[in-house]
Amino acid sequence: MSDPKPQAAPARKSRHRKSPALLASSQITANDTNVITEDLYNEPSRRRLDGSTVWVRFFDFNSTFLKNMMALSNNSPTLRRIIHDKVNMITGDGFIPYTGPDNDLLTVSAKRREYFQGDEPELEDLTEFIKSVNVYEESLVDVLARLAYEYEAFGNCVIEIVRGRVAGEPFCYLYHVPLYMVGIRKAGIDRIVESIGIYDDWEGVGETLNADQMPEGFREVTLWPEWTRAEDGTERTAIHLKNYASGFFYWGLPEWISAKFWAEVEYRIQRTNTDKLANGMMLSSIVQFFGSMTTEEAQALVKAAEKKMTGPGNGHKMFIQVLRDEKLKANVVPLEHRHEGQFMELQRLAAQAIVSANRWTMSLAGHATEGKLGTNQQIKQETEYVQNTVIKPRQNMFLSRIINPYLMIGAEWMGGSWGEVKLGISNNTPVSFQGEIDVNSVLTRNEKREILGYDPDDEEEMQEPEQPDLMTDEIQDDGDDTNTTQ
Repeated sequence: MSDPKPQAAPARKSRHRKSPALLASSQITANDTNVITEDLYNEPSRRRLDGSTVWVRFFDFNSTFLKNMMALSNNSPTLRRIIHDKVNMITGDGFIPYTGPDNDLLTVSAKRREYFQGDEPELEDLTEFIKSVNVYEESLVDVLARLAYEYEAFGNCVIEIVRGRVAGEPFCYLYHVPLYMVGIRKAGIDRIVESIGIYDDWEGVGETLNADQMPEGFREVTLWPEWTRAEDGTERTAIHLKNYASGFFYWGLPEWISAKFWAEVEYRIQRTNTDKLANGMMLSSIVQFFGSMTTEEAQALVKAAEKKMTGPGNGHKMFIQVLRDEKLKANVVPLEHRHEGQFMELQRLAAQAIVSANRWTMSLAGHATEGKLGTNQQIKQETEYVQNTVIKPRQNMFLSRIINPYLMIGAEWMGGSWGEVKLGISNNTPVSFQGEIDVNSVLTRNEKREILGYDPDDEEEMQEPEQPDLMTDEIQDDGDDTNTTQ
C-alpha cells in the first residue's frame, strides 16, 4: 500500500494583523482573571465591533445584563432603599436661582449672587419654563428624579432635548429616555461617539441595521452640541451621562456593581423564605405507607393525610394510625433543617456589603447598628457625610451637564429672559434642630396660641405676669432685716 499523497501545508497567516479602527473596550477573558466566566460582563469585543455592527447595546442586544440589574434594584430591599434615598437627596427641596460664575470647577474670588423669589421679573418666566418641560406636563424636578434613579441604579442616564415651533410659537422640551430604548452608534476611527439610536423594541431588529433600515418609530439623535433635523421639523439632541468603569468605552457601571451578588443573595433569602411558607415552612418529614393497596386506595389515603396534616391550623399535629396488620404501619422520617442562623448572618453580611458598595451607612439604609441607639446627632453626622461625599458631586454633575445647559438652550431658542440665571439645588435634611429649640424662648404668647388653634389675646392679657424674685423672697422669709440684695 502506497503512502498517502502529502498534503500541502496550510498557508500561514500573516503576523501583521490590521489594527482595529476602534478600541471599544478591554476584553477580559477567563484566562486573564480568576473570576468565573459567567461573572464577566463586557461590552462587545473589538472583533465584533470592527465588523458589521452598527449599534452597541448595554451590554448585549437582548439587554440581559440590564434586565438582571433591574430585577436586583427592584427586589433587594437594602439596594432599593439606598437608591431611592439617593434620588430624594439629589433632587433636594427644589432649585435655587443664582447669577455669577459657576464655582463647580474653579474657585474664584467672584461670588455668585442668589435671586429671591419676586425680586427679579425673569424668575416668573423661568418658573413657567421649568414647571412643564415636555408634553407630559413633567416638571424639571420630575425629569431630574428619573435621571438620578437610572444613574444610581444602572450607572447611565440619557436625556433628549427637542426644540421647534408650533403656530410660530417656539418650544424647548426635555425628555428622559429609558436605557432599554437606547443603542449607541459605533464610534469611528476618531473614537468619538456622535449619535444614539432610540427604539422601544431592539430585540426585534438586528444590530447591523442602519438608521434608514430600521422600522417605523426608530430615530437617530446626535449628541449635544450637535442637532438632528427630524421630518416633523423639530430639532433634537441627546446627552448621555455614564459612571466611568475601567475597560468600558460606550457604557458605564453603577456604583454598587461590586455588591451585585450580595444583592442577589438578599433577594434569594427572601425567595427561599417565601417558598418555605408556601410549603409549610419546610419539608418536615417523609411519611411512607406499607401494605397492599390499589392505586385508588393509595390516592385516597394520601389526600386524607394531606387534608389532616397540611395547611393552616394543622401544624404540629400527631399522626395516629389504627391498623389490623403491622405490615401496614407508616414509616415516618423527620427531617431537620438548621440553616436559620446561617441565613440571618448571611442577610446581615449582604446588607453590609450593599451599603459599603454604595458608600452609604447602615443607619441611613434602615439597619440598626449594634451598640448605637441611632440618635438624631448620629443621623445628622452621617447625612452630612454622604451629602458631601456622595450627593453633592452628583448634584454638580447633573447641574453642569444637563440642567443649566438646558436652561441656556431654552433661553436662546425661546428668547427667554432668564439667560443669565443658573440653578443650584437646595439640600434637605431628614433630621432638623426643631426638637432641640426651647419654644418658650423663641415664640410669643400669641404665636403659641395660634399654633394650638386659639384666638390671640388682647393687648392687656398678652402681658406676662411678673415672676417673683425667689432668692429675695427666701432671704426675707428668714427674718433677717439686713438687705442683702443689690
